[in-house]
Amino acid sequence: MNERLNLRIIIIEISALLLLEEPIPDLLRQLTQSIKKSGCLNHPIIVDAESHLVLDGVHRVAVLKMLGCKRVPACLVDYKSPAIKVFSWYRTISGLNSVESFLAEVTRVLNSVKLVNQIDENLIGISPVFAAVKTRNENFLLNHPFESVKEAYDIIKCIEERLKAIGLEIRYETESDAKQRLTQDQTDAVLYTPRLTKQAIIETARSRKIFAHKTTRHIIPARPLHLCVPLRLLKDKRPLTEVNETLKNILRRKRVKHVPPGSIFEGRRYEEDLYVFEE
Repeated sequence: MNERLNLRIIIIEISALLLLEEPIPDLLRQLTQSIKKSGCLNHPIIVDAESHLVLDGVHRVAVLKMLGCKRVPACLVDYKSPAIKVFSWYRTISGLNSVESFLAEVTRVLNSVKLVNQIDENLIGISPVFAAVKTRNENFLLNHPFESVKEAYDIIKCIEERLKAIGLEIRYETESDAKQRLTQDQTDAVLYTPRLTKQAIIETARSRKIFAHKTTRHIIPARPLHLCVPLRLLKDKRPLTEVNETLKNILRRKRVKHVPPGSIFEGRRYEEDLYVFEE
């Protein structure tokens, strides 16, 4: 029980889940090796209790499927809660030789690029403005007609692939971190991406359409970590009620450590309350 959000830990069927985004192949390979080596799933995925939409953990679900697991440990939350926020992942771009060559590659994919004095982030995601680019000295709106934000992110994915193909480095950052890296000359440009509403996210997922990777960034005020659920339990063919009783027994033998928001845990900064299960 968190003061802002109720958390319910349970094992559920993978087949019941609605997936939001496609996984990133490199991250998928790394995570597969890690999970196979440990023989357990460390952290539960975060799932909307009503729709079974996966808010966080698409890579873990993909790995478990590949390893023959039919079930997954999940932390169920109320996605309608105002405590859960949805933001974007901005892209930082490094390795540019010139802005002109960069724009030449970008315009191979889209209709037009418009030079502006300042980027109005409220315009991004309203057709035809699907994204924007900020360099150290200039601002550009990227235009191409689209009917949904999903289509906008499909175009962004095409641009990413073209930029990677010519040797540029793409990193995914929070909006504030991306802007700060550009200000501090730690990157050459920032690609601003559109933000989605919760309603658009759920409607797209229910239609069984999958967003491109790194479309959404959910801020959830609390999450459990280090459940360390054995893979054998996720392959167990007993009824789900019995499997969940086993999970309860596993977790009861652990103590829970609270880590406050803003802490660095295992090399990563978390903006939410953490409940870490320890032996």
